[in-house]
Amino acid sequence: MCMTLSPSLASSSLDALPTQLAILDAEGVIIYTNQTWREFGNEHGRTDDSSSIGSNYLDICDVSGDKTAMTARDGIRAVARGDRDTFSFEYPCHNENERQWFTMRASRFSVGDEMYIQVIHLDITDRKRAELEVDEKAARLQSVARMLSHDLRNPLSVASGYVDSLLEEGVVPSQLERVANALSRIDEIISDALIFARHDSVNELVTVDLETQAERAWEHVETGDAELVVSDTVVFRADPNLLGHIFENLFRNAIEHGCDTDDCGQLTVTVGPTTGRTGDPGFYVADDGPGVPAEDRDEVFEAGYTTGTDGTGFGLAIVTQTAMAHDWCIELAESVGGSRFEITGLELRADGESE
Repeated sequence: MCMTLSPSLASSSLDALPTQLAILDAEGVIIYTNQTWREFGNEHGRTDDSSSIGSNYLDICDVSGDKTAMTARDGIRAVARGDRDTFSFEYPCHNENERQWFTMRASRFSVGDEMYIQVIHLDITDRKRAELEVDEKAARLQSVARMLSHDLRNPLSVASGYVDSLLEEGVVPSQLERVANALSRIDEIISDALIFARHDSVNELVTVDLETQAERAWEHVETGDAELVVSDTVVFRADPNLLGHIFENLFRNAIEHGCDTDDCGQLTVTVGPTTGRTGDPGFYVADDGPGVPAEDRDEVFEAGYTTGTDGTGFGLAIVTQTAMAHDWCIELAESVGGSRFEITGLELRADGESE
């Protein structure tokens, strides 16, 4: 059975839309408005006839002198001339009681030989407020990073220098060594905090080799007598700097939790390719230490979480953040012994393939 949509049903459907909608003819004259368009005009005390059928929407924009209205006018006229099929832009619409943002979109359509323009104004206030909140938080985070990098680190360097000088002179070494260790600990926390605050986006993707990157990172970590084994290699695209942070923090995590106080001689850390549970290409970092307790598995990636006395609590959070910056997935995989972290979603490249 074929049914025809009646004019009254079509009009009621458009009135039910939460979006302001108007139809203009080729000259810009308003020939239809939905209920949301009319109600918005009434609520905001419009006196310029921009809600009235029969008014020329473009002429109203012309005489308003408002920058937003001029932008809308120019865009609609470009659509009317056929210079473009659609036009859209975001704009603020604030008053003394409320701050709002909208997206205006104009598009062409035809009925028979007649051309019309649909104009909608979509309320994006909730999205815009969320974006502003994110921007404000990011700005605060950068302020903290600047404070850590300069305001705190400079006096820390001075204090560390004085302690080192006194230790070399043999002045009360037992007490000064405690101060030196505390200052070193503060420096480690600052370093990890700065990485966490600043390294959340990829700068440049290049082709890297898993084995080379893992071995290079291993050299930057105090590993004692622990052993690194690379079972196989794979070539993929990554930001080498961020990838280095991933390996270094996973290696430190293995050393911190996989060694006893005095000996890492029995610990082996293994790196190799994997397809993970999803079948996506990736790599793993595993160790044969005691593993992660079941009650801690859901919390290990949270910033500030640590069960050791030497960790900063940022290590695995940095790993997660840098993996996500590459659009990779990371999980703490099931392992018979020790711990095994799998990172999947790599963009593989053939060995020797150019950029």
